[in-house]
Amino acid sequence: MLNFPLLKRKILNNGALVISLLKLRPLLAKIGEGSIVIDCGANVGDITNQFAKTGATVYSFEPDPAAFAKLEKRFKDNSNVILHQKAVWIENTQIPFYFHEARSENELELTVSSSVLANKSNVSETNKVIVEAIDLVAFINDLNVKVALIKIDVEGAEIEILKHILKTETYKKFDLAVVETHETKIPGHVEEVAKIKAVLEEKGVENIKLNWI
Repeated sequence: MLNFPLLKRKILNNGALVISLLKLRPLLAKIGEGSIVIDCGANVGDITNQFAKTGATVYSFEPDPAAFAKLEKRFKDNSNVILHQKAVWIENTQIPFYFHEARSENELELTVSSSVLANKSNVSETNKVIVEAIDLVAFINDLNVKVALIKIDVEGAEIEILKHILKTETYKKFDLAVVETHETKIPGHVEEVAKIKAVLEEKGVENIKLNWI
């Protein structure tokens, strides 16, 4: 029997990938050997792969165990891709990580929806694991070099991460961050995104771009 919800998920995943690849083209032209790129929410590595082709050093973060296994296999021979099986967050800690409510139907396809937020509308509060998390601001500071590009697509965690970046003025330590927000899936995030947009405007921050897909 045809699984229409799963088919819809595949179509949405493919559509999002096509759009993101098109939007990436002008950004990829600005990075290369010597550039530092951070991929937050790398999933199975489609965007990491585009970054890696430029010759940049790519730090890729993905906490979902199924997605990371694919990521690790895919880039085992890429010396310029450094993989971390960790969630990106606002502190170095351990944190619950919630899987899609229909994960058993297609584990790998549905890894794109996994989240550290239990109130995301399509995750299960009971089907979860504990994962390592890193403080993105601390990671950027420890690199001690200007980061060329950061991609943040972390299924709702971007709100707290952006607040942390803005409060610490870490946006001064990278050239550009492209961020996907998820307000359609998480209660209260419409208002949270609006607040972040207001802070970006108030501070005159132009190198953080929201809703990149």
